[in-house]
Amino acid sequence: MVIDGILLAAGLSRRFGRPKQLVEWRGKPLIVHMAEMALASRLRHVIVVLGSAASEVRRALAPLLHDPRLRIVFNAEYEEGQASSIRRGLRALEPGAEAAMFLTCDQPLLTASLLDALIDAFVAHRPLICYPVHEGMRGSPVIFAAELFPELMALSGDVGGRVLIEKYRARVHEQKIPSAKPLADVDTPADLLALDREDDPPQDLGVESGAPATSERSEVASWGFQQTPLPFPGPEKERADVLIVCDGSSRRLPSGERRAAAAAIVKRGSDVAIFGEYLGAATNQQAEIVAACLGLEALAQPSRVRLLTDSQYVVRTMQGGYKRRANLALWERLDRAARPHTIAWVWTPKHTGHPLQEVCDRAARLISKEGWVDWEKLAALLERRATDEA
Repeated sequence: MVIDGILLAAGLSRRFGRPKQLVEWRGKPLIVHMAEMALASRLRHVIVVLGSAASEVRRALAPLLHDPRLRIVFNAEYEEGQASSIRRGLRALEPGAEAAMFLTCDQPLLTASLLDALIDAFVAHRPLICYPVHEGMRGSPVIFAAELFPELMALSGDVGGRVLIEKYRARVHEQKIPSAKPLADVDTPADLLALDREDDPPQDLGVESGAPATSERSEVASWGFQQTPLPFPGPEKERADVLIVCDGSSRRLPSGERRAAAAAIVKRGSDVAIFGEYLGAATNQQAEIVAACLGLEALAQPSRVRLLTDSQYVVRTMQGGYKRRANLALWERLDRAARPHTIAWVWTPKHTGHPLQEVCDRAARLISKEGWVDWEKLAALLERRATDEA
């Protein structure tokens, strides 16, 4: 069944006091958290509807624009209210959509597994409307069948699909979930502070405990993709098409501010490129995950990859040795980046695996120190290494 996602991110955020889409939470804007999570699900496409602060939100989403499943549209009537964004999202759907899942940009504890559980429930029960419920509390996201698209297009003002939920109560499926955490949203700065104190919800929050897994899920590894480990022992290590060296850095300034960054170097034959990302107040573990994402996201085609990192946390988790209890959105991003490739995950403590690891470490520390990515300085680090080797 073809279900597309419509991420509503055009609102004025009057209660919050500034564009909620751009508010950073755990090192990333809320809109990026939500878009990454939606792309990690089985939604066919994810359409992001922009309005207020559209230019800034589009720039925040720039790292995701390479994904062909992501589409960004602008709602020129966003001041009218939510109904105008619903109409704009529906107009952007490609032919074949049998339902649409509506998401908002302010639920960072949602997980891709919950979205997939809603999709599974919608396919199994074929209701007109499906949404998650915990102990009687209804939440988002909500899936509407294509049969209701004309009525959704007819909505006006600051009105969502609630009127249709009441109208078609007999054809609604409520998907029970075991925790209320994913349903929490952010309307005020106090809400954001409250979420900051929450642990990430378990990855399997899509269904009540004891519910059977779908056959589709049982065919893949628990971390979301079928990994074929390549040990590349000894002299065979160059069998990899691509070498990726990655590193993360997180530092606390004397002022108490935390700055984190990630860097990756991708080497294919004689071609070498460097990539970086400033992460704000992220932890070192989060920076290490993003570093691996950067290298894999730079690959334009499926490849055999040897990925070197000094993070045992990343390697053991991607090999299934560590359970995922936090950073779920980042793991989903890494899953998505890794899925097309065959990867040997290699832990090299203290940068002993390759000379480029020292360059990568310096690049990550430079970005975290400066608080932004200076591409000329990163290129100079690579060039200096090449000059030393010559």
